[in-house]
Formats: sequence, structure tokens, C-alpha cells
Amino acid sequence: MRKRTLKPSFIICVLVLVIMVSYIVTLIVLPGNITLLTGENYTLSFKSPFFLQAHSKSNILKVSVGNDDALTAFETPYSLIATEEGEAELDLKIFGVIPLKTVQVRSIVNRQVIACGLPIGIKLKTDGVVIINVSGVTLDDGTRVSPAETAGLLSGDVLIKAGGKSLGNISDLISVVENSSGKPIKITYKRGNAQYNTTITPIKSGEDHQFRVGIWVRDSSAGIGTLTFIDAENKVYGALGHGINDIDTGSLLQVGSGQLLKSNIEGIKKGMKGSPGELSGEFLSNPKIIGDIELNCEFGVFGRLCVDPKSEKWGISMQIGSHSAVRVGKASILACINNNTVDEYEIEIQRIARTDLVSTKNMVIRITDQRLLDSTGGIVQGMSGSPILQDGRLIGAVTHVFVNDPMRGYGVFIESMLDKSNTLK
Repeated sequence: MRKRTLKPSFIICVLVLVIMVSYIVTLIVLPGNITLLTGENYTLSFKSPFFLQAHSKSNILKVSVGNDDALTAFETPYSLIATEEGEAELDLKIFGVIPLKTVQVRSIVNRQVIACGLPIGIKLKTDGVVIINVSGVTLDDGTRVSPAETAGLLSGDVLIKAGGKSLGNISDLISVVENSSGKPIKITYKRGNAQYNTTITPIKSGEDHQFRVGIWVRDSSAGIGTLTFIDAENKVYGALGHGINDIDTGSLLQVGSGQLLKSNIEGIKKGMKGSPGELSGEFLSNPKIIGDIELNCEFGVFGRLCVDPKSEKWGISMQIGSHSAVRVGKASILACINNNTVDEYEIEIQRIARTDLVSTKNMVIRITDQRLLDSTGGIVQGMSGSPILQDGRLIGAVTHVFVNDPMRGYGVFIESMLDKSNTLK
């Protein structure tokens, strides 16, 4: 019987394939970006069949081999320390020669904020008048025409000026249309981040004989949510963890003015599969104004405080945690459910997405505290903005609930919210 032997070419092909797969897996496992807190040590540890060497040319980033006791044939931990705020690149090379990956490193100031969890009322006036629906105007003969559609206007557009006058509210628009006598009106409007001009010609309605342009509009919004943090040093705040969108168009509302008010929780609708629950609240008869609203963006609402953050207890003073330090496992949230008292509830962070830092869905969280499950069934509307804590640090905020599983939802990294609050300094 002849003994079969493997051909050298086959062995070489297998080795090349193993090396290629190992290279690709190592490339995928390594983070593309890291956020460090200035002055704190961060351990970058990874398993790889290759010896990887880390190096940075930046003066703000110190790189050294970590604990010798942790060194193995397949794992080399590196210690990273950012000496000041800024950005740097960390080059990883196989055997110190073959380029593997360049990691973007960002360092932010290691600071303390007040993690809150208080219920808040939100009153928001839009910057301009938002079109929520484009419709027709019925003429005397029963036909319907749409001046707004002819002018190219769409739901979600924000009317800034009409007839050369700035629009602060709906009444301003009505006045311009009624006084037009059917003559064309020059309109300035926003669509997304771009600004446009058009002309609209009002038509006299056959129903009430008033001049109409065929649009339904809105100029304000109100609701409740949760105050995430207060930056006492800079006297700014962040809340909600996600933006306020128009309920009809889904577009982000542009802030003209607004107030953040103290609110009381009056009732709870328990969440069930397919039916999200909610906290119902009310503004007090003479509500205390916490701050103004200057920014409504994808990561929440932000503004300057109208109160002295040291005048009363607003929450727990603690350090922030970067997204790079967030880990799967036990954590907690601050929420106000019973007796208008903020309590800490246990949760579990199940999944972390570090690649998309412009998303409000960076973490998948699950409520594990039976007290909260008994009261609300999990995450409910009104809890958006509830601070997420881990290892004694503020790391994020609750943003969304899973409609088909109210015990679970999403959270946003706190650094995304802090970046927006920094623009108000």
C-alpha cells in the first residue's frame, strides 16, 4: 500500500490561507478609534498570532508595553496615556515592520459632571413655522388647487420669512397671507440645512372666502423627558439623549427659543410587547425654570442654566467615562418613577457599537431591576435621557425602547452629548 504524502504546494497554500485569515481577523478585532480621558491609563489588549508593535508620533500620547505578567505568545497589552486634550494616531505594525492598522485616538478632558435623572418639562418654540402637511384649497366651483405644491413646498420645510417679514409664529404667517389680497408672496424657507426662496400665490377659499395657501403648520412643541447631566463648572446642561422631532413630519425641530422646566410624574402607563409605556407628567402651576433651550440636535437638547447648580441637590457628582472604557455587563440608570424621587436601578449592557459615534444607538441595554420592571415593565417614554452609570462613572443616557421588548432599549455615549454641550461654552 502506497503511503500518501502532502505536496509542498498544498502545505504552502494552507499556511498562506491561515496567515491571511489571521491577518483579516486581527484587523477586524482591533478598534478603529479610541477615546481617552486625559491623565488616565488605558490598556489596549488584543489577541493575535502576530507580534504587534504600537507606536505614536504624537506628543500628547504616551505608549508603553503593559504589565509583563500579562504578556503571552498571542497577547501584548499596551498602556496608553493622553497627556492633554487633542487627537493622535496610533500605528500598529506586525513585527514592527508591516503596517496593519492606524487607530484614531481622541483625548478629552477628564472632568466631573452632575448625573441627574430628574423629570423635566420641555417647551420649545421653533425657529420659523414648520409645514406639517401640504393640502389643497377648495374653490367656488368645487375644484381643489394647492398653491403650496405649485410653489414647491413640502412637509417638513420650515418657513423663515414671508413677504419680507420674519416669521416668529403662526400668527405672523396668517397676517401676511390675509393681507396679501391674492398677490404673490415671496417665501424664504429651510429644507434640511439648506435655505431656498420661492413665491406662493394665495387663493380665496370657496368655503370661507379667506385667502389660503394650502398648508398646515406648527410653531411649538411640548413634552416631558429626563435631565441627563449638569455641567456645574460651565453652567450648561444636557437632556433626552435624542432630538425632538416633529410628530407629523419626523424632521428635527429648529430652536427659536425654549425653556427647560421642573416637572412632576403623575402616572405610569406600563409598557408591554408591541405597546410602549409612558410616564405622564405635568408642569407645575408656577414651574421652576431650570434653563433655556439653545440647541436641539440628534443627541438631545442643550442650553444654559437659569439656576445655581449649587443651590440644591440636582444629582450625583461623578466623573465621565469614555466609550472606550464602556464594557458589556452590569450597569445602572438613574430614573424618577415613584414619589418624584430619583432612584438607581440595575441594568445590563448587552452590546456595544463603537464604530458609529454619530448614532444615538451606541449600546443595547436591558432592565434587570425587578422594582423598575414591576413599576413600568421596562423602558418607557419619558425615560429618555436617564443617565447610564458604570464603574462609578457617567457613561451614557437611555434613548429608545424596543417596541417588541420593553425590557430592552438603546443608549448613547455620554461623550457625544458632552461634545454638543461644549459648543455652548
